[in-house]
Amino acid sequence: MSEFVTIFRGGVNAWECDIMGHFNIQFYAAKVADGMGHLLRAMGLAKDAGLTLRRQWAFSRYQGELHAGDILEVRAAVLAVDDHGVDVLAEIVNAASGQLSASFEIHFQAAETDSDTDTDSDAPIPWPDDVRANLKALGIERPAQKRPPTAGSPIPDFAGPRSETFISSRGTIDAWDCDGQGRMSFRNYYALASDGIGPVRHRMGITRDMARTRGWGGVALEYSVRFLSPISAGDVYTLRTGLLSLAGKTFRVGHRLHNDSSGELAATFDIVACMFDLQARRAMALPDEIRARAQKMIIDWPPSG
Repeated sequence: MSEFVTIFRGGVNAWECDIMGHFNIQFYAAKVADGMGHLLRAMGLAKDAGLTLRRQWAFSRYQGELHAGDILEVRAAVLAVDDHGVDVLAEIVNAASGQLSASFEIHFQAAETDSDTDTDSDAPIPWPDDVRANLKALGIERPAQKRPPTAGSPIPDFAGPRSETFISSRGTIDAWDCDGQGRMSFRNYYALASDGIGPVRHRMGITRDMARTRGWGGVALEYSVRFLSPISAGDVYTLRTGLLSLAGKTFRVGHRLHNDSSGELAATFDIVACMFDLQARRAMALPDEIRARAQKMIIDWPPSG
């Protein structure tokens, strides 16, 4: 078996940190995306190779904070290969301490690129023999996990009444939100989903004034994202949201990203989050008054609209 390939090295900038004082979710994804060119090169997929990778789904787990000034690196390897797909594992590590901060498991599909128009096809194509050999050479055994994933797993039964989704975000995709093919970048899926959490917290009763007075914050623990159809510069979107389940310290948020220009569902998000004691820097139990409001926000998943 092979070893991880380092695909990115850099630092955490102050403007990449959020009001909780730590590295924001979207920038974890940004650093992984920034390093993908090096991984593509190791796979034998140069820019003019006529073949690229199309994201199908991604699971990410966040388990250690990063702060402004920290040095990080992203390392990647291949977990599995099939006829026209590959599972990639990318780990974001605090380079000073060696602590694993986050990991992304991403399933890609091979797609054809027209080098003259710089556009991609969504139809899967088989790997060329040389690329398949490179992918297998990058393979590692799956690292042990402390616990199985929650995001993306079956939703626990809930006996109470169900709510409807609400609009947590809407807007227009700008050119600077997109990658070199004009489609929304990997980072911005996480940016939209993260921005949609604020309205969820507010509806749960976690207002800005209450959070400041009591020292309450929030963190994401896991994201499961399904990339269903393209969304591009100029498209208008709506993010429809609700809660999927509640546990002792965690709650699951469901987002549906609708491309209102095409009428298609662009992506779904299943997010595990928790309330966070900003002084102790650790997860905290959901207060009773917050839980009571949250129980009224439980939706069917996937919702019908």
